[in-house]
Amino acid sequence: MEQAAGSLLAIAILMVAGYVLAKRGWLGERAVEGLKKLITNLTLPLLLFRTFLQLRPDGRNVLLAAGIFAACAVMGLLGALLSRLAHTPKPETRLLFQGFEAGMLGYALYAGYHGSEHLPSFAALDMGQVIYVFTVLMVQMSMGTDVHSGENGGKPKFPWRDIANSKVLWAIGGGILLSLLAPGFSEVLAVRSNLTRAVFDMVGGLTTPLVCLVIGSSLSAGIVVDKYLVRVVAARVVVAVVIGMVFAYLIVPALGFSEWHMRAAMMLFILPPPFVIPVYHKGNAQFVGSVLTLSTLVSVVLIAVLAIAGVA
Repeated sequence: MEQAAGSLLAIAILMVAGYVLAKRGWLGERAVEGLKKLITNLTLPLLLFRTFLQLRPDGRNVLLAAGIFAACAVMGLLGALLSRLAHTPKPETRLLFQGFEAGMLGYALYAGYHGSEHLPSFAALDMGQVIYVFTVLMVQMSMGTDVHSGENGGKPKFPWRDIANSKVLWAIGGGILLSLLAPGFSEVLAVRSNLTRAVFDMVGGLTTPLVCLVIGSSLSAGIVVDKYLVRVVAARVVVAVVIGMVFAYLIVPALGFSEWHMRAAMMLFILPPPFVIPVYHKGNAQFVGSVLTLSTLVSVVLIAVLAIAGVA
């Protein structure tokens, strides 16, 4: 508990620092975009590459990934149902119910609270949702964006080029491939080599503090709150927590995984929707941005409480 409390304090300090710097104009929009580029193109890929080098893609991990993939699909269906019953924005509600921001937020928080040595447990849970986001969710967003904008005659255009150029996906794929084909070499790279370990620790270790600064700066713009925003965020949190508990206390133990996988399951399902949504879906940008901002704030608070309690 003491370590989790210390991590919470450090994360809070960095987030407040990001908020204050943005409010005073010292961390402007261009600087924040630069930090995001640094995270997604360098520090996070290195962190993920090392993490997936240590993940053994055996049968249990495949089953777990398939279960997470299915859970994301179920949440999408529930989001579509909510948009009909509560009259929340369509198709934004459905899109915002699918997937989790594990890359920019999940790995940073998990490493911050539990240490980078336990990140393979989180990666095992994340693998299924990464595949879902970059396939099923991407298809939905490309269809919605093109039809809404009228580009390409209303025909969907899948963003193959963006996916192919994603450093994050290359890091995940490269780590899994090396772990599968050369487990001894991958262990040397990730753990045994002092040279590569120092690079991973110093450069990849920047991910958590940089993410905290970015989150703090994003909160400085404020949130436009309305009843539809509250309905979507609250409903998603309730649904995700229930499904997360099913994974943490039933599915993960049944597959024989560790306590760290149980904590990873709870943390994964509490995370906000993927930050990539407003990049590919241009409709109702203000609502989408407000949901992401409020969801991020709620997620950080809930994860902090559960981490202190030893649950996530």
